Amino acid sequence: MQRWVVIGAGSAGCVLGARLSQDPGSHVTVLDDGPSLLPGQVPAAIDGPNFLAALDEPGRTHDALVATRTSREAPSAYQRGRGVGGSSAVNAMVAKTIDPALCARWGWVDADVAASRIQIPSELAAPHELGPADRALLAACPAARPAQLTRRNGRRCTAAEAYLWPVADRANLDVRPDSCVDRVLLDGNRAVGVRLTDGTDIPADRVVVAAGAIHSPAILLRSGVEVRGLGSNLQDHPSVAFTLQYRAGFAAENSGLCLGSLLEQQIGDDTIQLLPMNHLGSRAPGYGLLMVALMTPTGASGTVAIDTAGDPVINFNLLDEQRDLEALVAGVRLALDVVRRQAFTEIVAEVYIDAVGTTVDALTDDASIAAWIRGNVADYVHATGTCGMGRVVDERGAVAGYSDLYVCDASVFPSIPDVNTHMPTTLLAELLCLRGMMAR
Repeated sequence: MQRWVVIGAGSAGCVLGARLSQDPGSHVTVLDDGPSLLPGQVPAAIDGPNFLAALDEPGRTHDALVATRTSREAPSAYQRGRGVGGSSAVNAMVAKTIDPALCARWGWVDADVAASRIQIPSELAAPHELGPADRALLAACPAARPAQLTRRNGRRCTAAEAYLWPVADRANLDVRPDSCVDRVLLDGNRAVGVRLTDGTDIPADRVVVAAGAIHSPAILLRSGVEVRGLGSNLQDHPSVAFTLQYRAGFAAENSGLCLGSLLEQQIGDDTIQLLPMNHLGSRAPGYGLLMVALMTPTGASGTVAIDTAGDPVINFNLLDEQRDLEALVAGVRLALDVVRRQAFTEIVAEVYIDAVGTTVDALTDDASIAAWIRGNVADYVHATGTCGMGRVVDERGAVAGYSDLYVCDASVFPSIPDVNTHMPTTLLAELLCLRGMMAR
């Protein structure tokens, strides 16, 4: 019996658990440091339309995780999903598929076959669910569209529901929540198991690290893995946000669909995404957001290291490339034009750019826009690249210089895809299983 251990039960780990356990000659143990997600026991906040409520669900994010976005900003919280289902249980549910041309550039020639195996359902946000910011964007911009969401019959479908629930009765599949991995156990350069933070050792013939672009390199670094480039090339989609103060009578219900539409606009060689948030939950009744993100950043100097306690130290170095700043300036100009159109001015009283009441009227030219961006740029919680394919792992996910050790999650993307990362990560896991990535 071939013993597998998969570290992480998120978008990739759930796929791996289901696919690897199809082999009756293997036993697969999937470990996650957070809570379970079982049929009939899904919290209402995760099932519901408001992803902000899902993020507030106890135990579902890494509460102590912080990151530095730029040298101008102090470290602040970085939200990553925790528990079975991973970020698919708490994300905004946007289901964007990766561009086949990008797959071709990466050498993923079999991506179309892998895509046909994906079990994550998606459906358009229904017209009656759309909130005021959604409707304004759709009215203001003919190219805007209702968003495809990772749902089935109006409720969220996590990676766990799509992949693990249908095979939960397999005797050779063991999903273990609340099992935090400290390190991979190595015999020389061969992986032989993992050690949990409580000291428990779990032997394995093969180990797959699928803990995400932050925790996968941290686990490997704690394990003493030495590969050039490990933890480097960290990328995210840089973003900024306008705060929308609704006119009386136009605010969304705080429990309704938070996000149901988007606009993707090509500006030169870059892709800008405008993403409205209809409400901010109970945090700020009467307000919404319009987010502006650069989906095609070129900067790739971010890093994940570990501190003396072995915890991740995250530096994104967003906007380290001048071109990225210029592209985001163009995106903000697009957003300024959009919020001044009638569909928005009819429902929005003011549009703010900070927490002290500065309005968008302060953004008068490219210089003022650039200065504002530098002081307010955020991420999109789409960390990628820290175990990149062709640098840290090969085309099958195998870690360079090591045997029986693999990585399969968003950390192995050669570069950041120009879409939200949940579906591309699912595709990656299907692709590497399809390739027989772990065949000797």
